[in-house]
Amino acid sequence: MYIGEYLFWFSSAIKTATRKKLKMGYFSGDMKLSEVAKDYTKESVSNNPRPIGPYYAYNDRYLEIRGGMFENFRGIITWISFAIFFIIASGGYFALKVALKLYNNEWDNYKIGSGIFAMVFFAIIFLVSTYLCIRYFRYICRLELFTLRHIRVRFNRVTRQVYVQRPKYCGGTAVFKWEHIMPANFGETGSDMGGTNLVNVFSFHPYKTGFPVAQSVGVGKNTYDPQDYKDEWEFIRRYMEDGPQNLPKPRLSTHLPMPFHGIEGHMSPMIHLVKNNPSVIIILMLIPVFLILLPFYTVGYFISECLCWQPRWPKVIRQAGKLGKPLPKETTLSDYPPDVQKAILDSSQEWGVIDDETGELIDYGQFKRPKKKASRKRKTKIAKQAEKPIKESSED
Repeated sequence: MYIGEYLFWFSSAIKTATRKKLKMGYFSGDMKLSEVAKDYTKESVSNNPRPIGPYYAYNDRYLEIRGGMFENFRGIITWISFAIFFIIASGGYFALKVALKLYNNEWDNYKIGSGIFAMVFFAIIFLVSTYLCIRYFRYICRLELFTLRHIRVRFNRVTRQVYVQRPKYCGGTAVFKWEHIMPANFGETGSDMGGTNLVNVFSFHPYKTGFPVAQSVGVGKNTYDPQDYKDEWEFIRRYMEDGPQNLPKPRLSTHLPMPFHGIEGHMSPMIHLVKNNPSVIIILMLIPVFLILLPFYTVGYFISECLCWQPRWPKVIRQAGKLGKPLPKETTLSDYPPDVQKAILDSSQEWGVIDDETGELIDYGQFKRPKKKASRKRKTKIAKQAEKPIKESSED
């Protein structure tokens, strides 16, 4: 469920030693100055603002919508986790059962050797699988189990801030200015994402926030229609800029686990597939998916919701916008442990800003790293330009 958020944060906060060990390079997140400097909160992109949701709160002070990417795949990791837990439980159960039989002399004398072998065998399975689960698999298990039930994103129109509630291993709760938000699925910062079955993604670039790396959050439901992205963004934009007046009131969803929550996320891809390929073969292929895999995913989704919890927002965020209450502090580098700060600073070189006219990287105070990167580019460019006239003159 939190695979997208985890991988994005992991790539931004990975330690230098771990990066070298995994042989991970740095990707180029360079963007044009005109893209990152623009205030996207002032431009209308749709004449049909719609609250697609799901929304958890909506009033004169704030609206709250579900966040998180790949929510429609929730349930797969749950079943994988249960399979791992079953191996651990089975190994421990049989090892203990054989040990009790040996202790109570319930084995025949000529079978004691085989009993000891069975006890040792199951004990090894139990210990090895337990170690692997604690050492490695717990990082995968927590993406769907024993964690936050949903990522929530709150837009407070009084404080003009955006609050993102995430697990700590995905960056934790973050506070951003409303003016710093950038739609990523359409417009100048993105492309037509129609047909990709993604949620609406918003980003906060370091050029605006001052945070060393960019942060992103997906909101709402997955969709194949690019217009849905624009309509939902327009609904949120008008709410923040003009208020809830003249806007359709969204239907509020519950935080509690419900058996039908997982159905829609898996039904939409099948409906989209049938609409685009209305053939008998496709329909016959979808019958076992509908009868077997859909209940499988749906039950896994429900179990995952039941084994998670939805915590309250911090008090300063709950009271934000009320008369006389303090303004929540924006997220800064100092909010993280020293080792994470160092890793984030090391990843800051990935987020360069390119001058539209010269095509060179701009040093916007991003901890001097982009400046070094730009100087190498400029040297290469100058060297190539210097060689070109020489070759032409030699040919002449």
